[in-house]
Amino acid sequence: MKTWIANLIDEELLSATISHETNAEFIDRLCGLCLDEIEAQKGFSPFGFGESVIEEITAEVTEIFRMKTYGFYNLSMYRQHHLRRRVS
Repeated sequence: MKTWIANLIDEELLSATISHETNAEFIDRLCGLCLDEIEAQKGFSPFGFGESVIEEITAEVTEIFRMKTYGFYNLSMYRQHHLRRRVS
């Protein structure tokens, strides 16, 4: 699951569709995308464990996001840095 989340984050980090996102908004949006994909794949959790699944996905997305953006103050600075590198 971590590999799938990491690939999703890689795709979305440099996405130009939402350029003024905070770290928390980005993490929430990615968690929503993960949950949507799980639902589309007909994935279910046992009754009473839905909150645990959401917490685990949030923790995984947050951990991977922090690893990917390590060394940058926030998502905006990460995107600006990589945009400058693309233009150069």
